[in-house]
Amino acid sequence: MSKILLGCSGWHYKDWVGPLYATETESKLAVYSKVFKTAEIDSTFYAYPSKGVVMGWTKYTKPDFVFTAKLPKQITHKDKLDLKLGAEKDLERFCELMQPLLLEGKLGCLLAQLPPGLKYDLKLLESFFAILPGQFRFAVEFRDESWLTPETWRLLERYKVAYTIVDEPKLPPDVEITSDIAYIRWHGRGERPWYYYLYNKKELEPWVPKVKEASSKAKTTFGYFNNHYHGYAVKNCIEFAEMLGTITPEQKEAKKAVEKYFEERATAKQEELKKRAVALTAFMPTEIEKMNFPQLLNIFIDQGRMKRAEGIKDVEVTLQEISSNRVTAAVREYHVVFDMQNRTILHDCADWSRCIPAKQFCKHVGKVLLMLPREKATSILKQIAQEREKWEFKPYVI
Repeated sequence: MSKILLGCSGWHYKDWVGPLYATETESKLAVYSKVFKTAEIDSTFYAYPSKGVVMGWTKYTKPDFVFTAKLPKQITHKDKLDLKLGAEKDLERFCELMQPLLLEGKLGCLLAQLPPGLKYDLKLLESFFAILPGQFRFAVEFRDESWLTPETWRLLERYKVAYTIVDEPKLPPDVEITSDIAYIRWHGRGERPWYYYLYNKKELEPWVPKVKEASSKAKTTFGYFNNHYHGYAVKNCIEFAEMLGTITPEQKEAKKAVEKYFEERATAKQEELKKRAVALTAFMPTEIEKMNFPQLLNIFIDQGRMKRAEGIKDVEVTLQEISSNRVTAAVREYHVVFDMQNRTILHDCADWSRCIPAKQFCKHVGKVLLMLPREKATSILKQIAQEREKWEFKPYVI
């Protein structure tokens, strides 16, 4: 196999304190770069970095550490690669900022992640490829299946742009090598969002031959785990490196800490579930019947989530249906459904998956109850509290 570099999409995450970082204040990049040899810079998608930040990336990593970086959304999502909208000027600005990494040999390539709504337009893509500066390497990630054609592969090969191989719910995980580098991204398989997801080893096993295939055709293979919640990316990246046979001594040492963290977290979660279950069963039906709305809501939502629920603006909530058997609402971009007849609550935010096992409410579900007429909300809560074992908390799926 040729050179394989595995890492994560980003490194500056608060919830990696525990699985990877010892404290919140330590230099996260310095610690990260001792365990992994590459990182995908995700922050450049949201804003152009300052010159000082780029110099910091250069200075505080080892000489053999390699970055890749996402093009700013100004280029891919606002300009949509269109030169008439300023894509060339914006690309020149970004490449100039990234020069220090390039000159130090620490920049593998730049990634153009296209918006989901940008469908097949070969002329648009070729006009953008034609202005790419030759000293940089590029990869492109499509988000719509219409792009996956032989004509697209030929265009990428002509301009030596790498096709980004993905693991995600909407596109096939096909291995297409169109450059002397291979680029792979594991997004996760969650509902909303995809990257709130922890891969199990059976899901990663089919990727071993895929990565080996890519590596046999490319000089360098970059692979990044984007499922950053709770340090999932760290865990999965180290596990996959071990499966691939490329795990380093530093990663073996980090693996011990990661496994200990996840074992302790699972144990603590089980204990919390037991305590919640005991607390709920302590209420007799006659007691529940006498409870008021705040008391009932307090059974199902902790203080932190309650504060966040109260922080959601009323205008961000749309009550779509209120009937004797059903309440449906939209909170920001999420959905909430109370189905009283089938004793089911449906919702689709990332935090909801953490709430489901304990049958607790997230901030969005709590906010809907706060917005409902008080009598209706109290009635729903009493029904759930009295028949808790019969109620199901499930993901909302369109």
